Amino acid sequence: MVERPGVLFGEESTLFEEALALLREGPRESAEIAATVLGITGGPPAVTHRLVTELLRVEPRAEHDGDRWRLSERPAAAQLGFDQMKFAVVDVETTGGVAGQGGYIIEFAAIRIENRQIVDSFATLIDPGVSVSPWITRLTGIRNGMVRGAPTFEAVLPDVRRQLDGCVFVAHSVGYDWGFIREEMRRVGAQLPRGPRLCTVQLARRLLPGLERRGLDAVARYYDVEIQERHRARGDAIATARCLLKMLDDAERKGWSTWSDLRREMQAAPKRKRVKKTKSRKETERETARQDRLDRAAILEGRRPNADR
Repeated sequence: MVERPGVLFGEESTLFEEALALLREGPRESAEIAATVLGITGGPPAVTHRLVTELLRVEPRAEHDGDRWRLSERPAAAQLGFDQMKFAVVDVETTGGVAGQGGYIIEFAAIRIENRQIVDSFATLIDPGVSVSPWITRLTGIRNGMVRGAPTFEAVLPDVRRQLDGCVFVAHSVGYDWGFIREEMRRVGAQLPRGPRLCTVQLARRLLPGLERRGLDAVARYYDVEIQERHRARGDAIATARCLLKMLDDAERKGWSTWSDLRREMQAAPKRKRVKKTKSRKETERETARQDRLDRAAILEGRRPNADR
């Protein structure tokens, strides 16, 4: 079996790390793991095995033969080609604000890609339990009446997990979408996702250095991808997924053919240089006022000011 890079779900606790450290030393019985890590001794073997299975289930290398656990040696995930990888391209619409500080998801969409093809999609409105501001309604078209009575995030959590599980998490400005999803999961007491993420904004900066802007509109226009339902989760996610497929083609033409290649090149991306220009006082005042308006709009939408989204 090939280990693929992908999102896993698990508690961020030292218990998991302790169990992993124990298995790195060599194979162990469930009873030994339970006693050493969980402090449980003398329990029914079936119950002990289930506890250890739950503890280790987020580690793809953890395998057992009967009641004996070990870490398997699988082909390096980093050397997988794009055809062998699974991607979940995600977009969320929110109430604005900051994840975990009054900001909530009002719409979620995920597009799954396998073997370089879109194979599945999921989208749903979500009742945030708070009002949707007029600004967000103007931006997205999502009104209070549309989310009132929609499923809560907790209700759609199984579908969200199914879409993300085992996939590289992809989004245009990935920190925004990933942050909101993690905070919603934390709020309902669910196991948190952890795993590889890919930002198509950053990938566009690396692949398309001549492109003046790397927002979704600009990248989609470059790749001749039509965006239907802009600022709606499904429309933006589908457009991002189609752009990603074209970006992977461009990456391969540059010789980046594996996940390891892609990560290396993304880390090597040069920092953007700011070119200083001499402006008149009036030009400076106009630019400052314009940027202030953009920053206020970004904050209301829940984005960082000056974000490339």
